[in-house]
Amino acid sequence: MIVTSNDGTSSQSSSTPTGSTGSICSTFQPSPPFLLPPPTISRTLAGLSGNILEWYDFAIFGYFSDIISKVFFPPNQTGHSALIESFAVFGGAFCARPIGGILMGYIGDKYGRKKALEVSIFLMAIPTTLMGCLPSYSSIGVWAIVLLILTRLLQGMSVGGQLMASAVFVVEGQPDKRKWGMFGSFVFATANMGTLVGGVVGEIMRECFTEEELVAWAWRIPFLSGFIVAFAGLYLKHYEQEAPLHLTAESALAAKKLNPIYEAVTTHRKSTFCVAAVASMWSGCFYVYYVWFAAYMNSLLEPPVERAFLVNSSAMFTGVMCFFTVCGVASDRVGRRPMMLLGGAMSCVYAPVCLWVVFKFRDPFLSFVAQTFMGVCISMFGGPMTAWMIESFPKEARLSSMSIGYNMAQMLVGGTCPSIATLMFDTVGEWSPGFFISGCCVLGMLGVWAMPMSEEDRLKLSAYTSVPNRSRVDSESDTNKLLKSGGAKSDSENGLEIEMTSSVFVDV
Repeated sequence: MIVTSNDGTSSQSSSTPTGSTGSICSTFQPSPPFLLPPPTISRTLAGLSGNILEWYDFAIFGYFSDIISKVFFPPNQTGHSALIESFAVFGGAFCARPIGGILMGYIGDKYGRKKALEVSIFLMAIPTTLMGCLPSYSSIGVWAIVLLILTRLLQGMSVGGQLMASAVFVVEGQPDKRKWGMFGSFVFATANMGTLVGGVVGEIMRECFTEEELVAWAWRIPFLSGFIVAFAGLYLKHYEQEAPLHLTAESALAAKKLNPIYEAVTTHRKSTFCVAAVASMWSGCFYVYYVWFAAYMNSLLEPPVERAFLVNSSAMFTGVMCFFTVCGVASDRVGRRPMMLLGGAMSCVYAPVCLWVVFKFRDPFLSFVAQTFMGVCISMFGGPMTAWMIESFPKEARLSSMSIGYNMAQMLVGGTCPSIATLMFDTVGEWSPGFFISGCCVLGMLGVWAMPMSEEDRLKLSAYTSVPNRSRVDSESDTNKLLKSGGAKSDSENGLEIEMTSSVFVDV
């Protein structure tokens, strides 16, 4: 008889003769075993390619926020009011992220990770392209702002489900869990690459067009290119197969009755809050230092830092892109928690220093060095983060729990921090936003520290059973013993216990 565990491995057990009491092999007939698709390069690239294009679409708004403020908001406002309003619309998309996370998380846990990824990709392509067609404030007045907000909300719904769906799709497809840190880092690295591409496009556009041309029509070009992301969705839909999550008829029936959203806010409530705390640090650091910072150096500082967008994009590449996967691989060796706590502590101390250096010297090279080191610090925290989140939940409610926690943090911190940073710049001081980020870092470290880490605590997260604290080897031994004996239990009970033992100890 073949017994298939949830990580895609199978083992041969010896058959036992049929006795009067019945045996597992003779009367327990599980569903045909379903194996995970092999972890091919094309499967991994399919899960990652949409990240680059989708996050380009989402981030391009931030890089053109100063232009958008002149196109869609009333002119001649005092101070930086129009820019703050533009950042508020940028943050408004984050209000829709929890909705997208809940929707895509439910689809992913119930119908498959690939299905959730497909839907989210198409949901991004449409509003981004439409945004490039919107009329300006001078044409239709306040309705321009309304349409801008609506399209941005649709973008937020998309990206709220896409990132976590991509993370689970890619990482779960790798049977060797000793490499989950590396593959998990690929997910956020490619998302950062999409943001980086948006920054590069922003710099090229500003070099090729005057500000008057950008305000008049050229700002539409990067948004109209948003339809390209749809090709990644089409490839996933037609050329990649879904990974089945459940193996036997009994486990499929149990999963059908389980509501992953309810599990996320009840059974996994503590872990979901920990994910939200950790994501608060990541989103605060990233959106301040690699989205808002370009506008800070270019539009807020007087005199501005020369070639601010190029400096910002270069620092993202060297500090985040080059170190993110390195830190993910390192976490496979030294552990997620030590790496994340060290990165959080370094980011907490250095966050205001980075802003002070840029404000004090206004030098492109020093600004590049300051941002690069900040990128290294947050990469130490963010590199292991994907694997850390995935390992904290069982499969049956994993995507919903991760999406709810992560996107709540994105809504409360990621979406508001550019506006908060601009407001603090105007009212408190030119480098005061760094202290706001330090507070986010403290919150993130508390989330890492509070997450249940022991095997006993991990077992308490299981929605199916509470099994005494035993090692993985013990659980596998018990499974083999159960297969070799008919036992006094009914056949259906034996079959369910086999599945539960495999599910809890292999997947959690």
